[in-house]
Order: sequence, then C-alpha cells, then structure tokens
Amino acid sequence: MKLSRRGLMTAAALTSVASAAPALAQTGLTVHRLQANSLTNPLGLDDPAVRLSWQLASPQRKTLQVKYRVRVASSNEVLAGGQADLWDSGEVESDKCFDVTYAGKPLASRQRVFWDVLVTDNHGNTSRSAPATWEMALLQPSDWSAKWIAAEDEGSRADRETGLNWVAGSRAPNQAPRQFRLKFSLPEAAETTLVTIANNSYRLWVDGKPVSLPDDSAPRFGKSEVAESTVSLGKGEHVVAIEVKDPDGFLAMYQPENAMAILIRARFKDGRTQRFSSVGTRTALVSDAGWMLPAFDDATWAMAKTADYQMEALPGKGAYLLRKAFSADKPVARARLYASALGGYETWINGQRVGDALLTPESTDFRESVLYQTYDVAKLVKAGSANAIGAIVGDGWYGSYNAPAGRFAYGPPPLRYLAQLEITYTDGSQTVVVTDESWRITPSPIVMSEIYNGETYDARKEIAGWSEGGLDESGWKAVGLAPLPVGALKAQDSQPIRQTQSRVSNSISEPKPGVYVYDFGQNFAGWVRLIARGKAGDTVTLKFAEYLLPSGEVDQANLRAAKCTDTYILKGGDYERWEPRFTYHGFRYVQVEGYPGTPNAKDIVGQVIHSDLPETGHLRIGNPVIQQLWQNTLWSQRSNFVGLPTDCPQRDERLGWMGDAGVFWDAAAFNMNVVAFTRRFMNDVRDAQTKDGAFPDFAPNAWDEAWGEHGASPGWSDAGVILPWTVWRRYGDTSVIDENWDAMMRYMRFLEINNPEYLWLNKRGHDYADWVALDAKEPGDPTTPKDLVATAMWKMSLDMMAAMAQASGRTAEAAGYRATASKVRAAYVKAFVRADGTVGNGSHTGYILSLKYDLVPAGQRAATAAHLVAEIKRRGMLLTTGFLGTPSSLDVLADAGYSDIVYNLLLRTEFPSWGYMVAKGATTIWERWNGDVGDVSMNSFNHYALGAVTGFVFRRIAGIDPVEPGFRRFRFDPVLDGRVTTGGGDYDSVLGRISTQWEQTAGGFNLSLTVPANAIAEVVLPGTSVTESGKGLPREVKVLSRKDGKVTLEVGSGEYRFTAKA
Repeated sequence: MKLSRRGLMTAAALTSVASAAPALAQTGLTVHRLQANSLTNPLGLDDPAVRLSWQLASPQRKTLQVKYRVRVASSNEVLAGGQADLWDSGEVESDKCFDVTYAGKPLASRQRVFWDVLVTDNHGNTSRSAPATWEMALLQPSDWSAKWIAAEDEGSRADRETGLNWVAGSRAPNQAPRQFRLKFSLPEAAETTLVTIANNSYRLWVDGKPVSLPDDSAPRFGKSEVAESTVSLGKGEHVVAIEVKDPDGFLAMYQPENAMAILIRARFKDGRTQRFSSVGTRTALVSDAGWMLPAFDDATWAMAKTADYQMEALPGKGAYLLRKAFSADKPVARARLYASALGGYETWINGQRVGDALLTPESTDFRESVLYQTYDVAKLVKAGSANAIGAIVGDGWYGSYNAPAGRFAYGPPPLRYLAQLEITYTDGSQTVVVTDESWRITPSPIVMSEIYNGETYDARKEIAGWSEGGLDESGWKAVGLAPLPVGALKAQDSQPIRQTQSRVSNSISEPKPGVYVYDFGQNFAGWVRLIARGKAGDTVTLKFAEYLLPSGEVDQANLRAAKCTDTYILKGGDYERWEPRFTYHGFRYVQVEGYPGTPNAKDIVGQVIHSDLPETGHLRIGNPVIQQLWQNTLWSQRSNFVGLPTDCPQRDERLGWMGDAGVFWDAAAFNMNVVAFTRRFMNDVRDAQTKDGAFPDFAPNAWDEAWGEHGASPGWSDAGVILPWTVWRRYGDTSVIDENWDAMMRYMRFLEINNPEYLWLNKRGHDYADWVALDAKEPGDPTTPKDLVATAMWKMSLDMMAAMAQASGRTAEAAGYRATASKVRAAYVKAFVRADGTVGNGSHTGYILSLKYDLVPAGQRAATAAHLVAEIKRRGMLLTTGFLGTPSSLDVLADAGYSDIVYNLLLRTEFPSWGYMVAKGATTIWERWNGDVGDVSMNSFNHYALGAVTGFVFRRIAGIDPVEPGFRRFRFDPVLDGRVTTGGGDYDSVLGRISTQWEQTAGGFNLSLTVPANAIAEVVLPGTSVTESGKGLPREVKVLSRKDGKVTLEVGSGEYRFTAKA
C-alpha cells in the first residue's frame, strides 16, 4: 500500500486537532531560511515574477505544512504593524513552501520589499517567520543616467581609431601559404612597431629582412595571439611582407580564407607618432623566391579584401585608474552602486574596495548581455567630508583572449566602465554620482592582465590615495565617452565569484638555486598572495602548473598557449603584499623566481576562488577510494564554477562546454545549490542558440552561427534541456522551465524537422560522440555508433520535455512530446536493438544509453544488461565509456541487480578507473582516463565530467534519492556490498537537511535518518524485522511492503534510528 501525501496530511491533521491548543505553546515549529529567487535578502533582482521559498523546522515527527500566508510590505514598519500593502496571499491551503510566485502590486526599480510567512502545520501549530527582504534592480533603460566612459589612454585611442584591421584572400587548393605585402612611406627615420596577427602561424619580413616573432609552436585552442615587433627604419618607402600558413586542424573548418592584420606605429625623434593600417595590402599565392623583397613587382597582385574576421585584436595595454570626487554633506540613509564594465573592474570608494565579488562583470556574450552588479555602499560614503569614487578597469573577460576567437571576441575596444552611485540622505534628498565626461583617468600599476596569460604589476607606479577625496588630479587626464554596448544591461542575480579559502603549501622545494616550487597539495582555481621585501625593481615571477617535470620544476606543457604567469615588480621599502585582480589560474604548483631572499610558506599563500554557491552535499562513505572520488569531484566543481561551468580552469580554453555541464549537473546539484547559477548560465545558452534552434556546444560562444551552422551536437546541445530539467527536479523550481521553454521548444522542433525518420541522422553539429571513450584513438572517435548516441540523446531530451511540460501545466505539449518519444523509441529499437538483446556494435556506452533511456523492449532488458556485464568482464572488469556513457553506467548496473559489478568498478584502482586517478595522487578529476599519458594538449587534470558518477554515490550509496521534485518525497535504498560496510551523507535540500548514516554489521543493518519537515521518505531496509530506537515501529512509521528480504517504510519528518535484521 502506498499512502499519498494528501492522505498522510489529512490523517495527521485529524489526529492532532484535539491537542492543538497546548501544541501552540510548546511545539517549537519555526519558519526560517526565507529566500527570493533562491537567494537570501538579495539586492538587484530584475525578474518581476520573484519566486519565494521557506523552510519549516519542528521537533515533532511527521510535520507537514497545511496552510501558509505570505505578506509583502513596502517597509519593515508596515509589516511589523500587521499590514501587507504590496501583497497578501491570504490563507492558502497548501503544503507548498517553494516555487511560490509573488503576485502582488507591480514593483518599481530600486524598490526594497519586506516579507514574512505564517505557516500552519498538520499538528495544528502556527509559526510566523522573521522578516526577509529583496530589492529590485534598475528595471528600465531610463533608470540609467550614467554614461559609458572609455578606459584608454591617447595612444590606445589612436591605435583603435587607426584599427588593427583584417584583410584576407582565399585559401589555396593545395594548402599552400598565402602572401601579403603592404607598402608605406616614412618622412623621416623612426622606431617602428609592427602589431601583427594572422589566423594561423605566419612569417614576417620588413624590407626583405626576417623579423623574429614570439614562439607560437605551442598547441592552441583557437587563433594566434597578437605580436609586437620593433625595428628601426629610415626615411622613404618600406615594405612589410607576411606569409600566412594555410589553416589546419579543427580551425580549418571555419576559416575559408588566409587572413592577417597589421598596425604600424612609427615614432619619430620629436615624439610624434604616425600610424598605418592594413588598407592597401596586396595579396597573392606565389612561389617566387624574392616576393618579400622591396624591389619585387606586386602590381599584378590583387588588393586584399577587408575581412570581417574578428573583432580588433589589439594587444593589451594594462589597466587604468578612473576617479571622480564628490560631496555628501548630510547623514546617509542609503547608498547603492550599480556598476559594470566591458573589461574587468573593481570599484573603490574613499580608499575602500566595494564588495568582495571578483572578476566582474562575469563572462557573457557581451553582444547580447552585459551583467551589472548592485552594491550596498552606505557605510563607505562619508557625510560632511570630501569623497571620491574610483575604479580599476582591465581586460577582464571582454578584452582578454577568449578561445577560440581571440582578443575582444565579443566586441571592439575600448574597455569601458559604467557606474551609478545613488545616495539617499536621512531627510529624503538624494545625490547621484554617475560616470560621465567629468571623470579623470591615468594608467594603473597593472601593466598587463589577461585571463589566460596572467597579470603583471609594477608597484613603483602606485598612486597613494588614488580613490580618496582631496587627491591632486593635475597629472590625470579627462576621460572620453565610449560607444554604448550592443548587449542589454542585465542585473546579475546569482552568487558572485569570491575567494572562499586560503591554502598554505604542503612543501617547498628548490630544484635550482633561487627557484622555489610550492606544492599546495591540492589542484584548485585561483592565484597566490605574495608577500615580499626587497629593493625597487626587484621582479618576482610566479609560474602556475598542475604537475612537475622530472627536474622538479613546473611543467606548463598542458596549458597549451596560456602563459599562466604572474609578475610583481617591487617598489622597495617595507614588506609588500599583492594579489592579482584580472586573471586566475588552475594549479597545484607555483614556481617562484626572482624572490628577494628565501621565501617561506607564509610568503606565498594560495587563494581559492569560485562562484560562491552554497555547498549543500557531504558524503561519508566507508572506503577511501570512493570518498576521495567525491572530494576530487567537489574540487573540480569548485575550480570550474567560475562565473560559468567551464571545462577546465588552467589551459587556453575555460569555456562553458555544454556536454560537460549536462552530464555533471546531477552531481553538481548535490554538491552545491545551483539554482541561481543555472538561471544565469541558461541566459548565456539562450543568447548563443542559433536562429534555427540549435543549442551551442559551449556558451557564451564568440563564433556565433559559424560554429553552430553545422547543427546541434548530440549530448552537448541537449544540456539546454538537461540543466532546466535537473533544477526543476532537484529544487521544484518551475520558473526555470518557463524561462527556457521557448528555447527548448525551438531545439526540439529543430531536431524533428531535420530528422523525419525519427533517427538523429542529420544536422549533428560537431558530433563529439562518446567523447574520450577509452578505445578512441582521437577524442571523438565513434567507439559507439554516432547515430545510436545521437538518437538516444534525442529520446532523453524528449522524455525530459514531456515531464517539464506536464509539471508546468502544458498538458498538450506533454502529450506531443510523449508521442514523439514513442516514435523515436520505435525507430531506435528497429535500427539498433536485436532480438537477443545486443545493441549497436556492442560497446559499453551503447548498452548503457539504451537501458538508461528506455530504448530496449521490456522483455529484452535483462538480456541487454547481461550483455553489458559480459562485455565489462571481457574487458577485464573495466569501463570503456566516455563523457556520455560514464554518468549512467552505475545506475544501469544497479537497476539490473549487478551491485557487485558496481562496487568492482568503484573500488578498482588499476587503469582505467576513478580509483586509478586517486592512486596516482589526483586531487581533482582528470579529463581522460589516461590523463597521465598521451596527447599533452588534452591532459587537463581538473575536468569534472568523468566525476559525474558522484551523483550516483549520493543517490544510490548514501541513499538520498529524489522521487518527487524538490525532495518532497525521497527514497533511501542503498546499493550494498560487503566490501563497504558504512555509508551515508548530508544534503541541504530546498526543504531542509536530509541526513543518512548506515552500517552493515554481523547482526543486521543500522540506519540513522533525518527527514526535514514537509518531506516524506521511502526507506528500504534489508531484513524482515525492523525496530526504531530499540523498540517496535511507532505509529507514525508506515510499513508499505515486506518482500524479497526487504522492508519498505514510509516516514515523515524527524530523526530515526532503525535496525533491520533478517
């Protein structure tokens, strides 16, 4: 018998009525953890349909909410007076305590509201919460009076106005290189700087003489970086010649031309500078030996056509300081700063940094969305004295190299800053300080900063008091206004990136005299804090890496083109302390060179940064391999949740790869609360969706339709459905369905239109297949037939769409998606499943996907599972799966009753396995099973995808398995094996903490269980006899069944101690 929630609530309410009066005085029912849009007292929401949630706590077992009343008021005083002038939900008979939509009066920009909730439980108890708040952002464009100002000096402005402009010619049929020649004339001798870039490797000559270029031989995910070369040239005509190699590798798919760009700066003795652009460049495909010489006749060469190839790739010029003095002559009641940048920024007021958010604004497609941040700065503004607001603006995500497109991938220079400081005084009057032409600018001590490459800081260029009132600004210049961004300003309503931990090194070695290597014992994302004392000009270099060379020095080979190097130049005097601002690294080791003296552990301290999501899950598994697997996964999640869910934190990539996120979101949502983070990322996903409906491979996507014109990549594009589905299932949040419904529906339509046979045969994008499967010679080799993988992914997405449609009241759409899923299933079975239960080519992934997504007829499932197990054994008790097959592997085996195989795989420490990584000393998940060997450019040691099975460990070993959205009902039914005798975990669900701890003993099975209020648990225990706290089962515990040597119970909230015996 299965008792429904409604029946349980009704029965409990009826039995508690008689004792309701005394319960009011002593029950201890409380209402707490009020949140708006899954955030506590948030500032700057721009979604008018705010979703509210709260939690209940009670010492009484089997507590369920039966009624609630939400009150929302315009002030705390109004609310305290018992009024709700914005919204009073009235008394609502419901157990709903999350996904409650604000339905009151329209809210204005900047409006701060106060709210509480009154709850009645099934025992007759009532409780009112303490008040909570939320505050709206700037909801209309007209709310902004600030202007965008340019963070650039005169030289940068002149470079921008001249332009580093791309020119191109078609590729040669025989893949021969293309030649370019540009003539220019100097009125007198000059030191001449050539700023050059090409879409592949290239060679450079001036007047027939070769010019050396930086080493560009390192593997690179994307285009070349800009180079600057300086030569001395005399008066008269000169010729720059460039030969561009034909593109190869994956870039060749998107580059139908050979392209280059050049900017020439000639600086004369009197300080004047003359600039030349690529205009006038000629091009040809020639084999003449002297084509680069000045005397060569290029009159027959064609004029190179202008190429809309990339935004201007001008080299970085460091960061700039911006400031404005202002007055605040009355006591301050409230002050808000709304700020953003095209670039990275920090804002300072009166010498103090505003907020603790890092790397703002976070990465987006700035052509579509520009995030701004809201800060409470009332404590920073000084009444009755001189004030100043300042900002540091560097390259950030906007200006830095962004793979695969290059620098300024989402728009042209200049770097820009926007700020609106609104000060309200106690008398109600207001002062508004905005960015405009009155601001001043000067170069900062940050002379180079890029996300991938690192940061260089020259402390000798510091300006004391630069963000304080009373500064002498005579050396500062007036700022210029900047063009408006194309992208829409949107409030960031998700947790920012913050520093969350500091780590002291485990050891320090000295592989060479004066070269020190710090081992932090943990791979993580962030940087180090440096403390040093020396003379002015001493230079400390910090090189970051994941592993070491045999010599003991750091090995940066797997970083590809990312330099991952920070440099600090001392100003001299007392001890100096420094951390970078506009870069981050993925590393375990730091190599320190040039340190003045001998550094100790406190001189170089690791700073861990990531999006500061609440950590909600903890595992306690009685096996060190499985426990470390979870720890490694958690650290990979921390390292790769940096504004976006990236693939890796260290090399020249760090992109929001959809395939990685899609397979990992089950595990991610156990480790952390990912609601707001998902909503923020799905905005990027929608921005990157192609016009025909295909979701991108990664988001943001700087390459737009050029990357997506081939279609949607199975398993990668499907993350556009998986992420909203996971958030809905895990948190009961239907707003994520509504926000993304149109985009998801367009994607489903795209698949069906292009695949009328209901097999996904067409428009498969980059078709990554079961990425990095064990048998693949190249990462995307079809070790499992690609048609099979793609069609299974389609079926998965259809099932998710049907469920989300039903949950959000779209019943007709739900029926339609179920019908399409049936057609896909029938086509799949006909194409890939044989009568004996074998599937496809017999790969592990083929069997796993077929069983997981109900693509095998019921009568053949046992045979198919048996074939999978036979193949696992035949290969030596190991998995050969990649990104798409691995996540569901253990679920499929457990569902089929092969618990021994599940534990064989989890406990394995030989290659390939999760335990192999652990045995090799890994502290994060590797990108590849064999990450310690092979192609160095694919050896990321911090890549969470293969750690997706952590979700299985939470659900099927700790026994925290959601049955209904939001854990309204969850199931404890752990997969057991004699080799692991204890297990359990904690999970802070939207209802409250769920806790399990089980133990297998010779005398039976013990379980300590905590169920939060408003939740119901199904508890499956091995045995035939069950007691609770040493006694018979209490009345509030319902026995649902006794069969197959197991007892299934249904319990409400509370703490329980069960013992089961055979």
